[in-house]
Amino acid sequence: MVDLGPLTCAGCGLLCDDVTVEVSSDGARLEPECPLGTKWFSARFPPPTDAPAATVGGEPTDVESALARAAEMLREAHRPLLDGFENATVEDARAAVALADRLGALVTTRSLTDAWPGAPAVPLRGASTATLGEIRNRSQLVVIWREDPETTHPRLLERLGFGNGSRSERTLAVIDDRDTATTRHADLGLSWPRDRDLEALTSLHVLKRGLTLRPGDLSGELKDLMDRLSAVPHAALIFGPGLTAGAGGQRRALTLHELVRALSHDRHVVALELLPAAGTRSADDVLAWQSGYGGNVDFAGGHPELVTATRPLDDIDVTLLVESHPAAAEIALASLPAGPDVEVWIRTAAAGVAASATAHRLDGVPLTLQAPQPDNAPTAAALLTRLLEEVET
Repeated sequence: MVDLGPLTCAGCGLLCDDVTVEVSSDGARLEPECPLGTKWFSARFPPPTDAPAATVGGEPTDVESALARAAEMLREAHRPLLDGFENATVEDARAAVALADRLGALVTTRSLTDAWPGAPAVPLRGASTATLGEIRNRSQLVVIWREDPETTHPRLLERLGFGNGSRSERTLAVIDDRDTATTRHADLGLSWPRDRDLEALTSLHVLKRGLTLRPGDLSGELKDLMDRLSAVPHAALIFGPGLTAGAGGQRRALTLHELVRALSHDRHVVALELLPAAGTRSADDVLAWQSGYGGNVDFAGGHPELVTATRPLDDIDVTLLVESHPAAAEIALASLPAGPDVEVWIRTAAAGVAASATAHRLDGVPLTLQAPQPDNAPTAAALLTRLLEEVET
């Protein structure tokens, strides 16, 4: 058994940087215990020694041959797509944006195959955000909107100062119509169906303006929530895919951000998005720096353009997955094994295990991913840079 630590864990967007890992033949064990972190490290410890460096058409090959084939496919592509980024680093995303700019490709960090959620809220309106430390130290009311971080981000409540005996003057409110591990920690529980979230957010706007709601089954709960929001100098609204996914999701997100802005006229209110994957925030931030837009960005017109409407992907002829779970794509760069439908797969050194890199926590704070067991495999950033050179040759 080998003890490694402290390390930064990329099992979820929290990127806990105080983790000790015990590695044995049975897998990895974490301290503090965390099922997501255990799963993440166990899938990457130890780095594979018998896996091929790359495959083309399912057959093992060397990296140079795989790069040559991938570059050929990208040069011939009419409408390439760079997708994934769930396990990507800042360095990976920078190299991916440079390649996409050269190819005139579409870059997506959010799915375009599910029900269209609407034009992205944050690039259109901006957001009032905060670090975990600010929320822990200043927010007297924290509202979790239809998320279960005890399952998806297991140490979030601890990081926000709940459940450790330091919350005497603070309130945790949870909005959800499910019985979850998070709702059981709530000081205030509110429940209505998900399809009424936009109605609830709009009603809170009405209450903020000092108007009276029409009598209804939500009016009492919403008035209580608004009274609590109006009674504290600092509050935080925490949300995620439970609010933003599916048809109309970004309209709900936009309404939430507008509510935060309205409340901030006479107090400080912030919003924090719980992203499901650690690499998504890093990729979004890099896209914002280099293109001016976060999320899904199209370079096909010779300049970056925010994807603000439904765009069919029927014309995508080559998909390049970057540090994602390579199930179905033409090209995949990933530390995890490829699925049978991937034409070109190149194994990468897993950041946080076999390679060091930088990643952004879900609140935007940059953290270093260490390399406790270095591997001779290239990083995704190095491969993307070499692909760019091959494409330009």
